[in-house]
Amino acid sequence: MTSSIEDILKTAEDPAYHRVVTARIAAVPQALREEHAELDALLPTLTTDTIDAHPKRAATAERLVAIEAELEASMLEFRFIAIGHRAWADLLRAHPPTEAQRKFDRSADHNVETFPYEAMAASCVDPVMTVADVRRLEESALIDVRAWTELWSACISANVVAIAPKSLAASILLASGAYAKRPTISERPALSSSVA
Repeated sequence: MTSSIEDILKTAEDPAYHRVVTARIAAVPQALREEHAELDALLPTLTTDTIDAHPKRAATAERLVAIEAELEASMLEFRFIAIGHRAWADLLRAHPPTEAQRKFDRSADHNVETFPYEAMAASCVDPVMTVADVRRLEESALIDVRAWTELWSACISANVVAIAPKSLAASILLASGAYAKRPTISERPALSSSVA
């Protein structure tokens, strides 16, 4: 069934169809990181030769679980959406690679010192950021290489990687034949009442 262009444009404008990619960055106080590392290293040593558990073992495990809940709650979320093909192409044109960048990487399609900041500012909807905000965020102690890669990957995923989701696990399971359609009672051949 072919849709009209009006139907397609209506779908394109509906926020329910916008791809949202979330990046999660840890904002964990150093003291909490250190306490977690210390307790995590201590826990395996809290054993005894008797059947009774070490008295601190349960308390240590409970504190580790509590710290991990605090760590999870401290994650910062950044939500990126696609800005559209035209806007993305315009950003790329506005931020071409320098001659030195092209010399280093012949396939470079953007200026690595300007484009990521512009693209993230244009694509991040929560929190809303300016280019200056993105630069300040990158310069903060909160953003290490892994966190920056997480943010940039989310921006790229929202704008460039547009494939329909597929379940690899479901595909493998069904392809294996392990769950082939079994006949229902009504589809099974009738049992013969005669015995040979």
